[in-house]
Amino acid sequence: MRLDLPVFTLIAVATLAGAADRPLPKPNDPDDFVRYIFEVNDCVLTEAQLLEIYSAAGYGLMGANNAVIAVSNREDIEVLRRNPFTYRYYGSEYCGF
Repeated sequence: MRLDLPVFTLIAVATLAGAADRPLPKPNDPDDFVRYIFEVNDCVLTEAQLLEIYSAAGYGLMGANNAVIAVSNREDIEVLRRNPFTYRYYGSEYCGF
């Protein structure tokens, strides 16, 4: 999995989501990147959104698909719906409902 995410990509993701108040993820920390992308999207993302975010971050199609699979299998992720697949993150204070 690619870990060196350009800061401008992260800022673009945050700007699109409209949540500039969340701290940027630590460099080379995939767990913190997961925290960040869910926090800037109100703790809920669809599978398609995850694929788009990881693709925009430079993972390529196969890498982005593998990242989505890894995220969906995390213990701090809950499946809200199956059509479309929608995930809720609860692994941070901000998202810990």
